[in-house]
Amino acid sequence: MSCSVEEPTMTTAEKRAKSRAVHVGFCCKCKTTKSTIVIRYAEYCDPCFLVALDSKFRTALRNCRPLRVITPENVMLAFSGGPSSRSLIHLFDVFHSLPPEVAGNKLQPKIYNDIHVCHIDESCLMEQKEAAQQAISSSLTPSPTDHPLSSMAQAEKIAAVYGYEFHGMRIEDIYDPEWTDTECFEAVALLLTSLPKDQLAISGQAPELLTQILPLTSSATTKLSRQNKINKLKALMSACTSLTAKETILQHFRSSLLTQQARKSGCTMLALGDSATRVAIQIIGLTAIGRGYSLPHETSLESKWVKDVKVIRPLKDCLTKELDICCRLNNLEVIEYHAANLEHSMRTKAEVKSINRLTEEFITGLDKDFPSTVATVCRTAAKLTAPEAALYRNRCPLCQGPVQSGVQEWKSRITVTTPPPSANGTVSPPEPVATPTDDKSCCSSNGGSSSGCCSSTESLSFAQDARLADTIPFSSLLCYGCLTNLRDLDLKSIGSSTGEDASTFDLPPYVAETLLERVGFKSLEQYTEHMSAKPHSATMNTQESLRQQIQEFLIDSDGEDE
Repeated sequence: MSCSVEEPTMTTAEKRAKSRAVHVGFCCKCKTTKSTIVIRYAEYCDPCFLVALDSKFRTALRNCRPLRVITPENVMLAFSGGPSSRSLIHLFDVFHSLPPEVAGNKLQPKIYNDIHVCHIDESCLMEQKEAAQQAISSSLTPSPTDHPLSSMAQAEKIAAVYGYEFHGMRIEDIYDPEWTDTECFEAVALLLTSLPKDQLAISGQAPELLTQILPLTSSATTKLSRQNKINKLKALMSACTSLTAKETILQHFRSSLLTQQARKSGCTMLALGDSATRVAIQIIGLTAIGRGYSLPHETSLESKWVKDVKVIRPLKDCLTKELDICCRLNNLEVIEYHAANLEHSMRTKAEVKSINRLTEEFITGLDKDFPSTVATVCRTAAKLTAPEAALYRNRCPLCQGPVQSGVQEWKSRITVTTPPPSANGTVSPPEPVATPTDDKSCCSSNGGSSSGCCSSTESLSFAQDARLADTIPFSSLLCYGCLTNLRDLDLKSIGSSTGEDASTFDLPPYVAETLLERVGFKSLEQYTEHMSAKPHSATMNTQESLRQQIQEFLIDSDGEDE
């Protein structure tokens, strides 16, 4: 048997497209014009290619809307500035522009009422040396308050060409209380560890993460300046030790800003410009970082996980190559520097490659020799369906995605850890930890002496409980993907529950708001009132618990009088 590489397997659609070609070198649709574009064994001329691409887009939109449109919806287009999102705006304009004979018919219902364009500026995270190149390539003069690499002016100009309403945001606005569900949640989440800093290095397993809800600013009337927001965002990015963690957290921030802007603008539909190539890369990449449970929501054609907003991907059947050709044939302007490049923040060249970058190189390289790779990956993942009962329940505070129950326990069972070394250098087995339900103690064998070790242990536990009285569990509320991603946080930058070390970063207000929602608080005011009354009640409960433990050693006052 020969070991040479066989001819790649073609799908049914590709075989049909190849059989339609009457002569090699001619368009497979009109069959009269010489072909200029080759896509998956199919040859097209320029006009027929644009017709075929528009047909794919219309088919995807038809699958995302009800059979009969009663009330037109408002849709928001997520525009990053790249070829995919730029083609999304153009194809939506072609689809939304009705012919004159149809536009005058009042009985013809409109599918979409208003179209909005949303752009997120990430210039604050870009490398400073690219500022000169952006100033040369851009014909627009940025505002004095903007970053030299700001793409806001270019995005607004492109949206104005189509007459769409433009909404511009900056990635550092994630620390603004306005971008939360209540639109006024002025608090952040501070991460803490359950172990002291000197024990983190020798601990055999990942520390338990706790969180404190703190005010966003020192005064209620003082607002956070833009530079303070940028400093907070950069501090969080600096605490991530891997490029994968930085890109993942940044993607969560983008998704949160887009959904919040869609709600504020009254849009019930959010359209993303994810192409088939990008979706295939996400399928492999998200599976590799442990986000398989939320895969149907993050890669499907239509997702209803976000409350009040339906997320669609109408370009899911279009390759990145097709969208690049669409921009070239229609002379569509794209933004050269539109996404934050975080490679400059890594210390060594070995840390530059992230899982997303490696997956992208793998998929694009394999697709050159096997053109059906992207379609095969997308069709396989399309068979995954999310349970309907999980909708709008147990949101992850960080990614806002679904949370599977028992994540932390399952992760601790499958994780291989090394016990910390003992004093003589040998590895000792872990000692059993005494729980409050244990009936026996070392002091019971000493005749119940109150000066034994148990009394000091109880006093330490009471002191620790007092320190942790204002903390909320964090690790147990996360999804598996975020729990795995946070292992790349620098432990030195996380605060200690003992109060000896402070955290160098904090999480945005939307994370703190979701945390309070998960633990049962309806508002920040309710949590503040609860915490203001908690120290007194905690002291009373501690004294009452201590009295119950030493009750049998107390002398009755009536017996003393006798």
